[in-house]
Amino acid sequence: MTKKIKATIARYKRSMNREWKEHHFISDGAGKRFLIGPLYLRIDDIEGALEHYQWFEKTFGDDSGEPFHRMGWALTLHRSGFDHGAERMLLIAMLKNLYLFPILFGEEPVPIDSWHGSNWEDLENVTEAPKWMLNLWSEGELEWAKGIYYGEQAVKIRERYITINVFLELERPGEKRSELVEESIKLERGDYSSL
Repeated sequence: MTKKIKATIARYKRSMNREWKEHHFISDGAGKRFLIGPLYLRIDDIEGALEHYQWFEKTFGDDSGEPFHRMGWALTLHRSGFDHGAERMLLIAMLKNLYLFPILFGEEPVPIDSWHGSNWEDLENVTEAPKWMLNLWSEGELEWAKGIYYGEQAVKIRERYITINVFLELERPGEKRSELVEESIKLERGDYSSL
């Protein structure tokens, strides 16, 4: 299994490197860039995962990120001892899909009736994902994540984010809606200065 996963990672990296050399950009419609970090975690290659996420940040700095990719990033930073960065990344991942962490914790997710900016935010994005993506976490790591997720800061961020998206469902285009979208984007990117 490890050999097969390493081959998949190498193939994805070659494909993106070839595209970069030929076109000076990477058009990754299949989302290979989001799978590499979690695949490294699947074979317990923390160094490879950390290197991937550093490359991702440098190459796709303005990419909002896919939920499992961000969750894997948080786990990689935690396993590497960068807990401040790991906590921040966990909060960012939390907003990428509000169902992700409850399902990771084995809880029944509460349906959220609000505006969604992408299909990555849907419940099906988590429930239809490969189970191995949720099985990367040890019991101790799950307890660490729960401590952050149910902590005062995360609850406040989540509640504000949901409130904004409920209003976005109702708000017509205009200045107020633009302000709400801007605040939502700031929260998604880890800027909590408005709270």
